[in-house]
Amino acid sequence: MTRPARVTMVCTGNICRSPAMHYLARREWGDAAEVTSAGIYAEIGLDVPQPMRRAAARHDLAIPRHRPTQLDKRILSQADLVLVATQQHARWIEAEWGGTAPHVFGIKEAAELATRAARPAGDTSAERLANAAVALDAARAADPAPLRSLDDPWSLDQATYNRVMDEIADDLEVLTSWAGLRRT
Repeated sequence: MTRPARVTMVCTGNICRSPAMHYLARREWGDAAEVTSAGIYAEIGLDVPQPMRRAAARHDLAIPRHRPTQLDKRILSQADLVLVATQQHARWIEAEWGGTAPHVFGIKEAAELATRAARPAGDTSAERLANAAVALDAARAADPAPLRSLDDPWSLDQATYNRVMDEIADDLEVLTSWAGLRRT
């Protein structure tokens, strides 16, 4: 049996964007992935705010009680794929990693690259997801995509939370379709 791919979602405080990415990917990718999330400056002791929960509910996603996690080199080294919300997060990882980490992509960057990348190798959803970073990195080397930021909705209006959640859902759908993933 193939082990699940290890995917980590990253934002700043690990209370809005990365938990939304985390729990939506976990639902959509099922047993193919072991999805976690972390923040570069984790808001330890907080939970996902109600506006983010309401935005997620619009996608039939109930976010469970969430405990923010501080991103560190151990988490980065264990992941097959890391999806970040912004260029700032990618830079923080580069500093922590000690250089460019080929398995780190902005979520928007990864979705754009997936529109022109070869499908990742593998016979199972887990294998394809574990190999997604290799396929995305090859596409990035051939024709880079900008690492556009996913806005931080923290303390803004509900419409902003909704828009950010919609963008997360759209980007994850592109990745799910490209890699041929399905719930198992």
